[in-house]
Amino acid sequence: MARPPVDESNPGREAIWAAVRGRNGNAFCVSEITGLTGANDKTARDYFKGLTAAGYLQQQPIQPGAVARWLLVRDIGVEAPRVRSDGTAVEQGSITERLWRGMYMQKEFTYLDLLDTTSTSISVETAKSYCQMLLATGYLRVLEKADPVRGRIARYRLIRNNGPKPPQIQRVKRVYDPNTREVFMPEARL
Repeated sequence: MARPPVDESNPGREAIWAAVRGRNGNAFCVSEITGLTGANDKTARDYFKGLTAAGYLQQQPIQPGAVARWLLVRDIGVEAPRVRSDGTAVEQGSITERLWRGMYMQKEFTYLDLLDTTSTSISVETAKSYCQMLLATGYLRVLEKADPVRGRIARYRLIRNNGPKPPQIQRVKRVYDPNTREVFMPEARL
């Protein structure tokens, strides 16, 4: 069964993390958090497992017949930690975060300029396709068209900056903006 696009799915880690932080130092159980967020029970349990393994949560000693409870022991702010169930960091999404940050900082750029601003290696094809999809959904404007004969690549300007979170390209070839929770379809030029 395919996973639904983020704009069509149940609340996930962002909502769970916000609810956990909202407990203000008080212990909580899975059902309290799912009740507050509407998140799926399995999603919350899996996320708790990863947060515990990564040192963000600490499971309280379980009394016989009692429900498991956790305590937030490492609060890193509003951005929900991206962790696997074994506690290791999830890198997916960090590439678009780096590209988006480069777009925001430079205002005018080529996809190669964006690669120069990142501290990790990102493939040329990834940077190029991210720019193309954001162009097709109205985030970018072409300042200078590509001219393959002259070896010139397109130069862009960021024209839709809805916030700090990077627009996400979904498998269904549309863009979800987590800042506004809007979905943008590509124009016919792609």
